[in-house]
Amino acid sequence: MSKVIEIDHADVDLLNEYYELCCYAFDRPNNEAYQTKWLNLAMHSRDYAIVDDQGHVQSALMVTYLPVNWHGQDYQMGAVGYVASYPEFGGHGSITQLMQKATEQMLADHVVLSYLAPFSYTFYRRFGFEELFDRVCYQVKATEFPRISPSAAGSVERVNFTDALEQMASIYDQNQQSQNGALIRHSWWQQYRYSKHPKYEVALSYDDQQQLDGYLIYQRNSGEAFELVELMPSNFASFQRLMNFVGKHANVYPKFIYESANQMPYNDLMPEAYHVQTSIIPYMMARVNDWQALVEEWHFTADLTKPLLIEIQDQFIPQNNGVWELSVKDGRGQLLHSSELTADLVIDTRQLAKVFLGYRTLKQLLQTNQCQINTVSAISQLQASLNYADKPMLWDYF
Repeated sequence: MSKVIEIDHADVDLLNEYYELCCYAFDRPNNEAYQTKWLNLAMHSRDYAIVDDQGHVQSALMVTYLPVNWHGQDYQMGAVGYVASYPEFGGHGSITQLMQKATEQMLADHVVLSYLAPFSYTFYRRFGFEELFDRVCYQVKATEFPRISPSAAGSVERVNFTDALEQMASIYDQNQQSQNGALIRHSWWQQYRYSKHPKYEVALSYDDQQQLDGYLIYQRNSGEAFELVELMPSNFASFQRLMNFVGKHANVYPKFIYESANQMPYNDLMPEAYHVQTSIIPYMMARVNDWQALVEEWHFTADLTKPLLIEIQDQFIPQNNGVWELSVKDGRGQLLHSSELTADLVIDTRQLAKVFLGYRTLKQLLQTNQCQINTVSAISQLQASLNYADKPMLWDYF
């Protein structure tokens, strides 16, 4: 009879079986380079598997604990990845069993949030995940790329990715684009990230006082496109400086592509907006594992004049279910179980995550019949307490 286990990092045989499963399930090359990268991530993760009577891996997933920044507050996040099953074992609830095991451990480890890259949004919604991170993709022909002259003195320097880790970290950690759900990047993660994309290159921007004020990670695809991977200017001058650097490649690459985690389109920065093709690309999903713990540390933008009753519906994590009393004072929140039967707001955990994390407003959810509002005045106060300038941004992939 099969059973769910957590693979010990010292169990080389089971780790190798999980690795071989991933090679098969994702059609990846079984070679030393890929195995080294995969093992690096597995050793930094909790790895779960379903094994048969002989102890062989049938299905598995890993959860990598990575800190994230939400409006200046750090949270522990469980990144779910490498969810795989052999085809003969698929369709028997194995992923549900693995998710249950991983979720129980995340709750025990006080991991408040969880992210994942879905193969199917519908499939992962059953586990309480919802689409929260989209991307804006810009494409422009090289012949139509605007000529951008730096408005201030300064310079741009090309550097090796690994040599620039500390410099990029100093810019990234302070940039507003890294504080809306993005990862807090440990050095091992940055090294791992680069190992997956060895073609990444880096350009650093310096002001007229030779102070670092931005960076660009990019990739050159010969004969095809110049791809901007991550643009992190500290100010508009560094933005202009880096974009001027990009534009100098117009004679070599037929087009420029930038898939930005910043969900706000910036077509108006182009002299001719028609010259840029802009599209919204669905990206990652997220879930709140523990609503009570999240609220206690959350950054609210306004107080509630009186407590609000919220009925949270969570079919996968029973601890979140029920009617809760939310109070917010001096920007800090508290969520307590309530014995009341009627709530001001009735909402599924996935929709509530959209509101708390800034992906949708309560008004938008009401227009699409995704929540039930019984007290309009109270709901308007709740929305005021969750009023953020930017939508969620996630620059990494796992």
